Amino acid sequence: MEEETCAIKSLPNEIITLVLDRNDIRDILRFGATCKRFHDFVRSNQYLWKDMTKRTLPEPLFKILEEYTEGDWLVELQGYHTVKKQVYLELIAMSPQFYGRDNDINIQDVRPFFKAALVNRFSLNFSIYILQDVIRKGNIMINNICKTVKKPFTLTEMHYAKIVLRHLIHTFLSLKWVRAHVNNELSTEAVCNFFIQWVDTLHIHPDENIQIRINDLVEKVKIILREDEIKKAAVEDDVEKQRITERDILSAVTQVVYHDRHMAITTAANLDTLDIVKVLDNKCGNVLVVTAIYQAVAKKCGVNCELIAFPNHLFLEWRDNSDPKNPQVFTVEPSSGELNRRRRCPFSQNGPTTNYRYCPDSLLQYICSSFHMSMGAIRNWNTLNALHLLDFLGSNRSTHSSYKNFLPYLLDPTHMSAMTSSLNMKHLSTPHIEIIRALSRNEVPVDCYKKRFCIRHRTSNVKYAVGMTCYHTRYDYVCIIRSWDLHCALKWQSQMTAESLYFGVMQPFYNVVAADQSERYVPQEFLKELDRPNRLYHLEEVIATEFTHFDGFAYVPNDEKRAEFPDDEPVVNVYRERAELLN
Repeated sequence: MEEETCAIKSLPNEIITLVLDRNDIRDILRFGATCKRFHDFVRSNQYLWKDMTKRTLPEPLFKILEEYTEGDWLVELQGYHTVKKQVYLELIAMSPQFYGRDNDINIQDVRPFFKAALVNRFSLNFSIYILQDVIRKGNIMINNICKTVKKPFTLTEMHYAKIVLRHLIHTFLSLKWVRAHVNNELSTEAVCNFFIQWVDTLHIHPDENIQIRINDLVEKVKIILREDEIKKAAVEDDVEKQRITERDILSAVTQVVYHDRHMAITTAANLDTLDIVKVLDNKCGNVLVVTAIYQAVAKKCGVNCELIAFPNHLFLEWRDNSDPKNPQVFTVEPSSGELNRRRRCPFSQNGPTTNYRYCPDSLLQYICSSFHMSMGAIRNWNTLNALHLLDFLGSNRSTHSSYKNFLPYLLDPTHMSAMTSSLNMKHLSTPHIEIIRALSRNEVPVDCYKKRFCIRHRTSNVKYAVGMTCYHTRYDYVCIIRSWDLHCALKWQSQMTAESLYFGVMQPFYNVVAADQSERYVPQEFLKELDRPNRLYHLEEVIATEFTHFDGFAYVPNDEKRAEFPDDEPVVNVYRERAELLN
């Protein structure tokens, strides 16, 4: 009797739940496999699985499940872990598959990720979070400067995670853009946030946050109107009674947007000055975004202003119809919010009475061109994503991209029912899942070239190794070595003159990435090792397919790079030990 009393079967279910609550999901399922009673108990204990889901998922994902799940928390948790396992496995398999690939990784190459992301209505959101989490954790691990980094948290896997993120998010955003276009929902603030969502795929930029911030400004405008004009009456009633004119409302909007916040206007167009939330927080924004904020607040207060965008010019127009016999047209000064009588637009052949109309496509292209002008020749994920946006809009005719096929497909009348139904990335409906699945297959085959490499064995003439950071003595720049040749490659020998090289073309030559992100071919005599090399953050995107991380002295080759240059690691260690002695 004492043995039966002490057996685990004699414990009440509440105690067993407390015991299991701090265990791993696999251990709990193994416990449930021990007998029928525990099997039924584990499978049906929704409190246990809900609590475990809450501890496993980030708060935003858990709240989504809590609102929309059908109640089976074990199924939802298993679905998340299944997606996570598949994403990790596919990420690790990408480097051996695409190492040496000259072409961009297209949607056709990442179809396994779409398969995992479209299993059910929550899978896309799960996949996006998992990929973003890989990048977040990878950056934390690499920033700690350790000698080894585990997959998938290396520069290489993070590089491919960003590519997959691009295709998953851009495909969804393409559907979102066309659907909003059909339903006439592309307000100025929505277009601005759409650009940020497209370009900055490493973070979530909810549309709801924009509306919350705009509504806060609207409330401040209403407070000013109540205090200055009618004290206690509601603003809506006064507009109807014409106690408050549209000019009064615009004056209050100017006060809130420009004067109270001391807003600074800049021509720079980057992620800080184009993001409405950051602009309102930092009180500094691109002229376009500040104008869009002004227009959005005015519209919510009942005043219609048209934000007109040309390729290299935009203005905010307001028509004063208080006198029907003599309507007047004004433009809002972007730097101060002052009203100016509109004159003939220098970028148009029409006169001052022409009725321009707001066009979201033109506004989006204006934002994109402003962004590229500000970023210049910088090559990073944001600028590359912006180029894909031009592909989607059909503005970039020089490159092949599957995004060019998206618009014709999405504008097909057969999708009209899905276009008019609600769309949310948090929980996709079945019609939208099918459209995204079809878009992932809507790929024109591209001839892909994969570089065949042979194993490079060192000789005593080769002084440096891949991954080392060196200094170019003639042209004064720092660079990272990506590969080397025992002597000058034939295609470069015609450009190398005997007069310019002391040791001629038979010395080792190195493929390097310079500090300005350019790729160069350098003779050994111009290079010198650095005793105290620093991590070159802005070059890591360029070399990510070949190296895993910076270990404090050099960039560590990934498995594929190490197989191509098997003898370089001891050389790096020699230089490392020498630097440690000198320092």
